Parts: sequence; structure tokens; C-alpha cells
Amino acid sequence: MTPSAAHAGGADDFVVLMSVLCIGATLLFLAVRFALILARGRELERVAAKLKAERDALEVRANELEAMQADVEAQRAVLAELEAERLVLGRRGRKRTAGSRRFIHEIGRPEVGRLLFRFTLSMIPGAMQRPDAKAVVHPAIWPFRNEAQVWSTDYPAAQMLTRSIFNETVGVTFVSSDAEKATPDPAPAATAEAAPAPGAAAS
Repeated sequence: MTPSAAHAGGADDFVVLMSVLCIGATLLFLAVRFALILARGRELERVAAKLKAERDALEVRANELEAMQADVEAQRAVLAELEAERLVLGRRGRKRTAGSRRFIHEIGRPEVGRLLFRFTLSMIPGAMQRPDAKAVVHPAIWPFRNEAQVWSTDYPAAQMLTRSIFNETVGVTFVSSDAEKATPDPAPAATAEAAPAPGAAAS
């Protein structure tokens, strides 16, 4: 083999070696790139799965919050109904209390020969707002029934006694009620008169 032929053969071997190396480097580059793409795809899958799980958890939480909101609205409606019922019952109770409670203002004493006259008392509207108003009783009693019970010998005298205490000056008016007139029991007075005086008993 001539030197030129040997040189040509070595050059061909070098070219083949370089071609193999280039092909190998290309294949290695492609393999590395594929591995990176595969790893990136798996990472994206993990992120997507995580995001999906978080989305599902948020949907469950949102459903729970909606259910809680519905319960709160239902409880508010129940509380509103209970409050309305309480107000109605309170008004009814106050009306029953106002209708059943009565304040008695007794004038005079039960004695033999006297009759019991009853007068219904009421506050004149706006009387306590006047600058010269004089309250003979506490203003808080006037929402309830007030009655003057007067022991007197006759009706005109009972009216005069009532008017001397309850009149326009103190902002109170009165009318005679339909209650029957009653006489005091004379038995205690007769017994007291019949009993001997202490001095007489000692004598």
C-alpha cells in the first residue's frame, strides 16, 4: 500500500468517526431533550392534579358555606317570627295588665249613714305638659284604671269631695261609674258603741 493510499484510508476513517460522533451527539441531545420534556410533562401533570384537588376542595367548601348561609337565613327568619310573636304577646300582656290592674283612691271613712260612691278617674290629655301642672299622684298610674271610692252621705257631697282633689288644676277629670252604691256594715260600729268605756269598766 502506497503512502497516499494509506493517507486516504486514514482520512476516510476520520470522517466516519466524526460522522458517528456527530450522530451520537445528536442522539444524546435528543434523548436529553426528550427526558426534559417528559419530566416537564410529569411536573405539569402533578401541578394539574394538585390544582384539580384544590378546586374540588374549594367547591366542597363553597357548598358548605352555601348550606351554612341557608341555615343562617332560616334561623334569621325563625328569629324574626319569634320576635314578632314576642311583641304581639307583649302587647297583649300589657293590655291584659292594663285592663286588670286598678288603682283605688279612697276618700273618707266608712261610717254609719254614709254611702260608698265610685268615680272613674282619667288624666286630661296634655295636662302634664302644662307649665303650671301639679300632679297629685304619680303619672305612671294613669295608663291603668283609676277609681276614687268616696264615703259620703249623699251624691253631691261625694262629687264635691272628689272634685276638691281631682280637678282640672291637677289635670284629672272624673265621671261617676255604674258600680252600685254600698253601705258599710254597721255591726262593728254598733259593737263599739255598745262596749263600755275603759273608765266605766274600771269604775
